[in-house]
Amino acid sequence: MLILSRIEQLRAIALRKLIHVILSVFLIIPFIINLNAYGLTRTLYFTIITLGVSIIYVIQIKRPIITVVLLDSLVSARRAIRQQLIKSPLSSAMPLEVFDEGLERLEKTVRDLLESVERDYERRGGYLGVLMGTLGVLIGRLLTGDYVIYGILSVIIYDTISALSGILVGRVRLPYSNATIEGMLFGILFLSIILYAFTGQLIGTLAITVTTA
Repeated sequence: MLILSRIEQLRAIALRKLIHVILSVFLIIPFIINLNAYGLTRTLYFTIITLGVSIIYVIQIKRPIITVVLLDSLVSARRAIRQQLIKSPLSSAMPLEVFDEGLERLEKTVRDLLESVERDYERRGGYLGVLMGTLGVLIGRLLTGDYVIYGILSVIIYDTISALSGILVGRVRLPYSNATIEGMLFGILFLSIILYAFTGQLIGTLAITVTTA
């Protein structure tokens, strides 16, 4: 039972971090493509991203959480499909109960998936973390210029590795946190190796790693 629980936690964390990485791609884009060709600077790009996320957050916080809307849409779609099948001439030849049970299983799978990925504070207050992340990158860009790329990479790598390894091998919890010492150490190790490979600077790598951890 403990092994099953750990596997479920690992799956939930892996999916959550995958979403983080996908969203973080938007923060790395300015360092991959030439924004000048589109009349943009990197600072302006991050400003637009932050403004867009802020607007979405303000709109979303006043409405039901996105996952609730999605689940309600699935239920409505299943009922609508069932009604259409009942009215269809083929309804007598089609096992509606089996079809309905299949859709219900799909709903349950999606619901369990969303509940495992979404945090309690996100259900109550919306996705504030996305807004804080983009705002932090914008401030980092204004203060450090292009060095903000190391901060972006550090958060992606450290956060992902420390969370996954914490679930796999973590035993000792850090005070006032769900993180573990083992997860932190693995995160530091992977981040240090990758940053050193990029920069070739030991002192700079250690400084960034310590700041991130």
